[in-house]
Amino acid sequence: LKTIASLGYVGFECNNRLVQSEFARPAEARKKIEATGLQFIGMHMSIDEADAGLDAIAEGGAALGCQNIVMSAAGLSPTGAFTAEALAQKAERLERYGKICKAHKMTLAYHNHMPEFANHNAEMQGLVEHTSPDLVSFLMDAGHGYQGSGDPADFLRKNSGRLVGCHLKTFKNRTEQVPLGKGDFGFEDLAAAIRSTGWAGWLIDEEGGGKTADAEAVGPDREYIRKIFGV
Repeated sequence: LKTIASLGYVGFECNNRLVQSEFARPAEARKKIEATGLQFIGMHMSIDEADAGLDAIAEGGAALGCQNIVMSAAGLSPTGAFTAEALAQKAERLERYGKICKAHKMTLAYHNHMPEFANHNAEMQGLVEHTSPDLVSFLMDAGHGYQGSGDPADFLRKNSGRLVGCHLKTFKNRTEQVPLGKGDFGFEDLAAAIRSTGWAGWLIDEEGGGKTADAEAVGPDREYIRKIFGV
C-alpha cells in the first residue's frame, strides 16, 4: 500500500479473501490502512460467495473501513439477449444483497464483465432500470465493456449517478492485457463523458496479471490517467 501511495494513487481495492485474516483484529488492521493515507475503496466477491455468507464479510469489511462490496456475477447471455424473467431474478438477488450491505453502512456495487455490455450495454442498462438506487450501485469495468463491444462512455452519460467507480484496463487482440495506452482502445471518449456529466467517482487502475508485470505497469498507468482524465 505504501508503494501504491508513493505512485500517486489515493485508494485501493482487493479481493475479500486477501483481508479476511484481519477480521479478527480489525482495529489494528484499520489503523495500519489509514496510516498509508489510502482509502479502502472496495472488497471484491462473486455473487456465489455472497450466497455462502455475505453478512460476515460485510461486517468484517466495514470494520476495516471498506466503502463498497464489489460484486460480480455471470452475464445473462454472451450476446446480450436474455429474458425479462432472468433479468428480474438477477436484479432481485442483487437488491437482496444490497440490503445486507446497507445494514453495514456499505454500498453494493455491481461489477461487470464482457457479456453485460453486449448488445448495446443491454444487461447493464437493464440492471440499472430494475434495481433501486438505494440498494444497488455499479462499479463499471470500462475495459471489459469495450472488450465486449459495448459503449461504457454512453453508459456513464446515462447513469453517472449510479456509478461509484470505473475500472480502467486495456487489451491487445481482445485477450492480452497491456498497460494503459498500449492496447487496442483508449479512454478518451470515457474522459469526455466524465467531463460532460461532472461525475466524480473512482477511476481505478486494474491489473489483471497475464503478461503484464504489475509493478512495471502501475506507475506508467498513473501517468496515463493524469494525461487522459486530468486527475
